[in-house]
Amino acid sequence: MKLLHKDIEKDNAGQVTLVPEEAEDMWHTYNLLQVGDSLRASTIRKVQTESTTGSVGSSRVRTTLTLCVETIDFDSQACQLRVKGTNIEENQVAHVEKAADVLAIDTLLISDKLFRHQDIQTRNRYVRLVDNVRDNGGNVRIFSSLHVSGEQLTQLSGVAAILRFPIADLSEPEDESSSDDD
Repeated sequence: MKLLHKDIEKDNAGQVTLVPEEAEDMWHTYNLLQVGDSLRASTIRKVQTESTTGSVGSSRVRTTLTLCVETIDFDSQACQLRVKGTNIEENQVAHVEKAADVLAIDTLLISDKLFRHQDIQTRNRYVRLVDNVRDNGGNVRIFSSLHVSGEQLTQLSGVAAILRFPIADLSEPEDESSSDDD
C-alpha cells in the first residue's frame, strides 16, 4: 500500500490518504477503519433517465463519495472491502465543468434543484454551464427533482455528463512536471 498523506494528531484524530496496490491491502484498510470514520473514494454509479416517450436509458457516472462509515465487512476469499455509510459531503460537479471547458460534453444531465439553490452564485454557475454546453453543440437534459431519475441525479451531486470522447481521469491531479514527446 502506498501512503500519500498522513496527518495524525496526538489524540489519534486526523487523516491518511492511501492507495492500495495489492489485494491484501484491503485487509490492512479493514483493520484501520472504524465505525464513525469518514471515507472518501471514487466510484461509478448508474443513472437512469426516462424520456418524454417513456423509454428508459442509463449512463454510468464517476463520482467521489465521502461516507460516514456505518458498517465494515471484509471478504477474505475475494480480498474485497465493503463499507456501508451515509454520504456526508456534497460533490463539487468540477469534473463536469472541466469536461465542458474542453468541449467534451455531448449530453449534460442536470437537476432542476440546482437552479433553485439558495446561493445566487451557485445558480448562476449552473446557468453558465448549461449555456456553455448548448453553445458548443451539446444537449442539455433537465431532470425534475420530483421524479425518481431526478432524485437519483440529485443524490450524485445534481449534475453529470455523457462525453463525446474519453478524457483523462479528472479525479486525479495532473502531473505538470512530466512532458510527453511524440
